Amino acid sequence: MTFPNTPDRDPDLRSAAVRHPYERSRLTLAMCCMAIIVPLMVAIMTQFPLYVLAILLFVGAYWFHLRLGKARLLGRAIKVTPESFPALHAELAGLQRKLDYHRTVDVYVADEVEGKVAMTNLLGTRVLLIEGSIAADLQEEGPKPLRFVLGGFIGSLKARHQRLAVAVIILDYMKWTRFINPWIRPYYRASEYTCDQIGYLCSGSLDASLGAIARLAVGKEMAPEMSPSGVLAQAHRVGRDLLPRFSQLSQDSPHLVNRYVNLVAFAARVRRADFERFQASLNAHDQSLLRDLLIQSPHPRQAGAIPQPAAR
Repeated sequence: MTFPNTPDRDPDLRSAAVRHPYERSRLTLAMCCMAIIVPLMVAIMTQFPLYVLAILLFVGAYWFHLRLGKARLLGRAIKVTPESFPALHAELAGLQRKLDYHRTVDVYVADEVEGKVAMTNLLGTRVLLIEGSIAADLQEEGPKPLRFVLGGFIGSLKARHQRLAVAVIILDYMKWTRFINPWIRPYYRASEYTCDQIGYLCSGSLDASLGAIARLAVGKEMAPEMSPSGVLAQAHRVGRDLLPRFSQLSQDSPHLVNRYVNLVAFAARVRRADFERFQASLNAHDQSLLRDLLIQSPHPRQAGAIPQPAAR
């Protein structure tokens, strides 16, 4: 993933800076797992030609299912165009230029979307589906929260985070995913951290980015009441207790509090001024909690220093 430097492109949007430090190693782990499982799968399939035909038919049916789902969106959702949603279309076009991503992405706004925002990037189908209420809520705060959310998804397309998707779908069809999930889920979680980091650089605001995470997690009404103090205390407990850490191993996405802290740690690495403003807003106890969390984060370690407590 490379982002050439142009006048409208953030110089921090470079592959070395924008990727989560663990993403490459966890991709290597996932690829090594695939290198073992896929040849075994091929060896079994060559012994049963009808099985090969069944897999090919399944992939074809899955592709048709994706295309059919995309066609259905034309009837139940509104496609984002310069005529239908000019402001939203302009934001998306600007983000694609900023991230140097020029492939066509079909974006739709619907009344209800599972997870608020959903993306499909598979077998040539690239669709971003946004729930109308969350788009409106984010736009109320100005363009920065919306840029954080949309920038993360466009950044995921640019970084090719779905490169393993076809193989995983086939293995799921064969009921083999139980053997590969422990090895590929760490990559999925690191990829989501990377998406958050790209979204933050696209938005240009740490506060807006953290606010968008809060809004997606707890909703519009409760997000303003979600204080950094409570999140940091909860993140400290999650990092210390065994069961919360173990529970994350079975998830494709990291815990919300871990996403929150990772973004703060990323800011400490690449946008020190943003981090220092965030740190200065905390009391002495919360600054101590934050320092402990940063010691565990790969970002300050990679930068070579742990930020010192802010003077109050």
